[in-house]
Amino acid sequence: MTDAFPLEYSPPANLLEGRVVLVTGAGQGLGRALALDCAAHGATVALLGRTLEKLESTYDAIVESGGPEPALIPPRSPTARATSCPWDRSPTRASSNG
Repeated sequence: MTDAFPLEYSPPANLLEGRVVLVTGAGQGLGRALALDCAAHGATVALLGRTLEKLESTYDAIVESGGPEPALIPPRSPTARATSCPWDRSPTRASSNG
């Protein structure tokens, strides 16, 4: 029985050239590793995560390594809320102004 993947596969350096990849959790752990690897293979990476400082660190690492300039999607404020969301069924507060 043969393996489905070669034991020593090495993807071409330009494998993802011209592609845009959205990476969630790009500030740390697996998300960061994925973002760095995708950029190293030519992808323009959109970085999404919860902590701006960590996203900026990933952004800087990609730029310093010579990868395509990534897009940084800043985290939303925990108090931010969509203003017109038809599926939002949360109760609204009545104004005390009358």
